[in-house]
Amino acid sequence: MAEPIWLVSVHDVMPETIGVVRELVQQLDDNDIGPLTLLVVPGGSWAASEIDWLRSRQQQGDSLAGHGWVHHAAAPRGIYDRLHRRFFSRGVAEHLPLNTPEISALILRCHNWFDSNNLMPAELYVPPAWAMGDISRDRLRELPFHQYETLAGVYDSRTDRFQRIPLVGFEADTRFRALFLRLSNALNRAAARVSGQLRVAIHPRDLQLNLRADLDKAMTGVPVCSVY
Repeated sequence: MAEPIWLVSVHDVMPETIGVVRELVQQLDDNDIGPLTLLVVPGGSWAASEIDWLRSRQQQGDSLAGHGWVHHAAAPRGIYDRLHRRFFSRGVAEHLPLNTPEISALILRCHNWFDSNNLMPAELYVPPAWAMGDISRDRLRELPFHQYETLAGVYDSRTDRFQRIPLVGFEADTRFRALFLRLSNALNRAAARVSGQLRVAIHPRDLQLNLRADLDKAMTGVPVCSVY
């Protein structure tokens, strides 16, 4: 069976990570992996040269997506939020402590940032840690992004349809997370051979973490599409 089309996203693109991100993107370029979707966290202190780099990537065919605002959550709200940050998000799921109006305002602020910096509008929004929080699809349809990605797949607000797309990742900072991700990745790769598409999420430090060999092996030249 043919290798599925990869939808490759580079997460956590922000001033604090931009140096590592640029090196990672160069390695992906060198391996003919692209076009890419760069998940931008707008709320930091962006230098003009860093925004110029984002603009240059758009001109080369990459897409930009919104990825929260500051990539850091406020004080936890409720037991689910506490467990989520303890076992999964490491405190970056900034939607979870917020109510619906606060999430809406964050998403709108994120979308407006691209226009205010003369970047092509972003169509995709990916909440940090894929945690959308307390917001309905009805409310998402009122907001300007066209697509919203979660762990399970991608919701299209224009058609009101949700597409399940398997997801693999490599952000394994502990031995337990490495074992969990290897199992999850194997299952999702098998599912992708049926669905024909596979989301590949790459984080800035992945090439320094426990699954670096898995990511190195993956970056061998596969069919890639930037359109979800």
